[in-house]
Amino acid sequence: MPRVSMRDVLIEAGQKVLHERGYAATTVQDIAAVAGVPKGSFFNHFGTKEAFAALALERYVSEWEAGLAGLMDNDSLPILQRVTLLIDAVSNRVMAAGARDGCLVGNLGIEVTGASEPLRQQLSEAFRRWRAPLAGALARAQARGEIAMTVEAAAMADFIQNGLQGALLRAKVDRTSASINQFKMIMLELLGR
Repeated sequence: MPRVSMRDVLIEAGQKVLHERGYAATTVQDIAAVAGVPKGSFFNHFGTKEAFAALALERYVSEWEAGLAGLMDNDSLPILQRVTLLIDAVSNRVMAAGARDGCLVGNLGIEVTGASEPLRQQLSEAFRRWRAPLAGALARAQARGEIAMTVEAAAMADFIQNGLQGALLRAKVDRTSASINQFKMIMLELLGR
């Protein structure tokens, strides 16, 4: 059985802490405590909290990107079903955490974009990365006449991401999935016209 690296343990534990508490409220001590390692181990692997956040963010973005690409590349499913599955996956993950943590990209986007230019750029790139598989699926569905969308696929993919981020924020505030469900209903109506 391969040995788990201390770096990976810190990233996994710290990602959870960042997600739950946010960037400003998360200390290096918090991350080390959750990981069950000495505080010095953190600095040996990352140097700064910003460097750590960049790696934790990359892991989060990559995991969601892989899942999104797998779902959106499955042209055997109708596009409305794929969009439904995407929104439901996001909703299920958020509700499993009691609607307390939302999306790490959205949370950090609200919190760090004025304080860290490297993280702001990474967050902007995350949205572009997530847009690509969704825009591709929408464009293919549009070309097949599966949806009667009159805007370009990339713009619709951005619109879906932006609306979903807003619904996630509202879910955090209200501690319910009602905003996500409402977003899904309206988005499917728009795409299904």
